[in-house]
Amino acid sequence: MAARLFFMNDLNFQQRLAIGIVVLTILTTITLGFMGSRLSEDFLLIRFRDRMDFLAKYLAANCELGILLDDRQMLQRLAANLLKEEDVIRVIIKSSRGDILAKAQVSEKPGHGMVQTPVMLTTQSENLAFGTASSGQKTLGTVRIYYNTTGIEQLSHELHLRYGAVTLFIAAGGIITFLVFSKSLTAPLEQLIEAAQDVAQGNLEVRLAEGTLPETRKLARAFNTMTEALKQSRKDLEQTYQQLIQQKSLAEIGHFAVTVAHEVKNPLGIIKGALDILKKPDIDPETRETMIAYVEDEVMGLNRLIQEFLEFSRPKPLSFSTVHLDELITDVSERMNLEWKPKGINIKCSVLGQPSELTLEADADLLSRAISNIIKNACEASKPGQSVDISVARTGGEISIRITDQGPGIGREDLARIFEPFFTTKVKGTGLGLAFAKRILEAHMGQLAVHANEPQGTTFEIILG
Repeated sequence: MAARLFFMNDLNFQQRLAIGIVVLTILTTITLGFMGSRLSEDFLLIRFRDRMDFLAKYLAANCELGILLDDRQMLQRLAANLLKEEDVIRVIIKSSRGDILAKAQVSEKPGHGMVQTPVMLTTQSENLAFGTASSGQKTLGTVRIYYNTTGIEQLSHELHLRYGAVTLFIAAGGIITFLVFSKSLTAPLEQLIEAAQDVAQGNLEVRLAEGTLPETRKLARAFNTMTEALKQSRKDLEQTYQQLIQQKSLAEIGHFAVTVAHEVKNPLGIIKGALDILKKPDIDPETRETMIAYVEDEVMGLNRLIQEFLEFSRPKPLSFSTVHLDELITDVSERMNLEWKPKGINIKCSVLGQPSELTLEADADLLSRAISNIIKNACEASKPGQSVDISVARTGGEISIRITDQGPGIGREDLARIFEPFFTTKVKGTGLGLAFAKRILEAHMGQLAVHANEPQGTTFEIILG
C-alpha cells in the first residue's frame, strides 16, 4: 500500500488523470461488454430453445395420424426429416405405453439438451337432445428431440471476442481523446508552475496567457493581478526600507556624534588643563614633563578611539588563509596575560583535540582581534584574584571556543543589547568591542552567543564551522 502511494506521489496531474480515465474506461467497457455478452447469450439460448420447442410441437402435430395408424415408416420419415434441422442430433417418437415407434440420430452422444412434447388427440362429442358439444384430449405418445448447443457456444465465443475488441477500441479511443484534450487542462497548470517558480526567484515581470478555458482565464487574471500587487508592494517596501535606512543612519550618526563628543570631551579637558599649566613661565621641569606625558597619553587615547570607530564603520576585506586555532588562541591568551596578570587576573587556556582537528580557513588578524575583544571584556568584568578560562574543542563538525569569567554577570535587561553598537555599562568605553567581534565572526560564517552563569559569571561561546 505504501509503495503504491509512493508511486502515485511521483506522478503529475496529467499522468494521474490519464490512469484514472484508463481504469474507468476499461472497467466500464468490460462491465458493459460482459453484461452485453451475457444478455446476448441468454437471448440466443432462449430463442434456440423456443425453436426446439416449436420443432417438437410441429413434429408432434404431424405424428398424430402416424401413431393412430401405427404407421412406423411414416413416423421414421418424419423423424429423419427433422434431423435435417441444424443442431438436432436425435429424434425419438414413443407410444403412450413407452414403446419406441421411430428413432433417427446422427450421433451417439447424448447432446447438450432435450425437448419433449406429448402427442395429443383431440376428441369431440355432441348431445343432440340438448344441443351441446364437449371436447377432450388423449395422449397418444411423446416426441423427444435431442439437440447440441455447439453452434450457440461458437456464436457466444465470437460475441465475446467482438465485445473484447470493442472494449479495447473504446479504451484506446478514451486514452487518445484524453491525450488530445488534456493538454488544454495541463498546459495552463505547467505554465502556472513555471511562472510561480520565476516569481519565487524574484521575477515579478512574468505574466500568464489567459488561455481558451474560462477557468484558465480566471486563473491567469488572478495570477497576473497578484504579480502586479507584489510588484507594487515591493516598490513600496523598498521605499519604506530606504526611509528606515536613512532614519537609522541618522540615528546612528546622532548616537555616534554623542558618543564621540562624550569620549572626546574628557581627554580634551585634560589636554587643555595641561596646556594652561605649560603656558605658565615659572613652571618647574618636573611638572612640565608630567603635563607633557598627560597630553601624550590623552592624544594616544583619542587616536585609539578614532581607530575603533573607523574599524567598525569601515571594516577591511577578509583575507583568508589556513589558521591553526590552537596556536592562535594560545598566542592571544599569552599576550593578554602580559597586560592582565600584573592586575591580578589570570587567563587560563585549555585546548582539547588534535591540532589537525582545529584547523580552518579564516582571516587570522581579524579573528585574533575579535577573540581579544571578548577576552578583554571578560577581564574588565573580573576582579583581582579571579580568572578567565578559555577552552577550545571540536564538537561534531564545528569548533567551539568558550570564554568564561567570574565577574558579577550581565543583567537580564542587558543581555539582549550587549552586541549593539555603542551600548556599554562601563564608565569608560565606546561599546564597540563586542559589536566588532560579532561582526567579524559572522563574516567568518560563525556565531557568537552569551550565557549567564549561576550564581555569577558569564560565558561567551564562539562557534566556527
